[in-house]
Amino acid sequence: MANLQQRLSSLPWIALIGSVACGTSNSGGGGAGPGTGSSGTATTGGVEQTGSSGAGVTGSVTGSGVGVTGSVTGSSGTASGSATGATGSATAGATGATGTSGASGTAGTTGMSGDMGAAASVQCGADMCGEPKSCCQTWTGDAATGTPACVTACDQTQAQLCGNAADCQQTNTSTCGPNGLCVDMGQVVLGNPIGDGGIATGPGPIVAESDGGVPTGYPAPTAANYQMCKTVPVATPACSGAPAGSTCIECLFGGSTYDNAVDPPGTATAVMEAGNYNVTVQIGGAAAAQTQIWTESSRGLLLPTTTAAGQTAEYAFAVNVRSMEGQPNHAGGPGGYPGLDLFFIGPSATPPLVSAIGYQVATAATAPIVLYMASDSTACDQTGGAFGGWGQMLPEFFDAPIAVSNYANSGASSSSFIGAYWPDITSRWKAGDYVIIQFGHNDKGVADATVQANLEKYVTQAKAANVTPILVSPPARVQFGTGTMDGSQSSLHAVSAMGAAAAEGVAYIDLTSLSTAWYNTLGSQAAALKYHANDSDATHTNLVGAEKLASLVANSIKTQNLPLAKYLRPEALSQ
Repeated sequence: MANLQQRLSSLPWIALIGSVACGTSNSGGGGAGPGTGSSGTATTGGVEQTGSSGAGVTGSVTGSGVGVTGSVTGSSGTASGSATGATGSATAGATGATGTSGASGTAGTTGMSGDMGAAASVQCGADMCGEPKSCCQTWTGDAATGTPACVTACDQTQAQLCGNAADCQQTNTSTCGPNGLCVDMGQVVLGNPIGDGGIATGPGPIVAESDGGVPTGYPAPTAANYQMCKTVPVATPACSGAPAGSTCIECLFGGSTYDNAVDPPGTATAVMEAGNYNVTVQIGGAAAAQTQIWTESSRGLLLPTTTAAGQTAEYAFAVNVRSMEGQPNHAGGPGGYPGLDLFFIGPSATPPLVSAIGYQVATAATAPIVLYMASDSTACDQTGGAFGGWGQMLPEFFDAPIAVSNYANSGASSSSFIGAYWPDITSRWKAGDYVIIQFGHNDKGVADATVQANLEKYVTQAKAANVTPILVSPPARVQFGTGTMDGSQSSLHAVSAMGAAAAEGVAYIDLTSLSTAWYNTLGSQAAALKYHANDSDATHTNLVGAEKLASLVANSIKTQNLPLAKYLRPEALSQ
């Protein structure tokens, strides 16, 4: 659990200069360390609104996404961002911070160490209120009014009464102010995640379990191939989006030049080396380790996986390598490294351990079954680390011979994609492949019947090519009211996807409802946004949030016993 909290607390919530994040600009972020950014905190009338562009800290998220269970080996007490003294508050600065009482902490680019202490019970009207609830009082103008109440979570119109800094978990730098209210940078913070110390949480890493041998025709992993890898700092583009302080092993098998801003189809070298690859990896060895595998631009292949000292495990993957690593048809987007690249990530306490790698361009005999993605920015392969599309993390849930080929593109709608990007899929698919179709976010103002008719066009063409379509409704936008996701999601056109699936007799996954139900378990806007880009984007997830949405889709495939279910990776589904 501590490791996943570290994963979330360390995600980069900074503005990405010059990067393409599926068409969504990332404005107003803070600095890369625990100091405040130049424009990170938005205030209105002296009140900070939780879920704004942020206070410039890396680590406003301390919870976890999906995809990992089990024990965590390593330092569980590391905070990325700010911390507090044992009994007093600590405010992160550019060079460090000291608690006003109790233990002092040091802060720098990796955050401040210290003990936040336990959440305190506070007098809340006639009652004492403490974890797991919060004492909330209506905030009007510039003062708390009315009788405070001990409730599950403060909403966005309420301030939280506090006894010490541990009560205040709205942001990574929020603390208990001298007025007995939770504040951040001197401003009263409205709203709070679930209860005192409410944190987005999730399970820990999975235990290594070999795939059962190298598939026929796949290359055996060799130590010689692994010798081509090297340990590098976590930074764009290597392991971009990995937790701060992680160990990153970079393996570039096609070329070492990262093409940053290119037009489709990419460089001549990248075009030549694109294709489907058969990959085998042996992880583990003499020491205990935790290893996560990414490919291309932060595309998941294997969830964080632990190996005990002396244990090894072997995995096989079918990897789709495109000539442009992010959005495959996006002018001025990152081309990335040409050919196949792999990245191995793990905490510094138990760093990733790899002993052998095998790779080859797939042959006719080892050609994968391809799962294509036709969608928008909520599902696309993101670059830069702050954003994550759920299609980007979907490969973590599938065994070979499934290769996920993600052609989702920012701004695409049910009407625009079919002319602009759909031919990239139809020119490549073959009988026996699959295609996931998800649109709606960019169909605002369009009649449901029109969107349904558009979706049916995709399905008709796929069926004619003996390709199996799966219709998915869009993930919900984070829109909390008073404790629940009560904002309307009708503009996402889930009813259109459901109607098209029924009319065409094909599978349907209601990701709108599944994601809404998940967000409701988190209890508040602030808690849900911890899984979203920059802690503030209500539409686009970060990598851990994308991992969670991908798990919802994968588990729905299993629950409905769709034909794809037989290729799911069982240990990943247990998350």
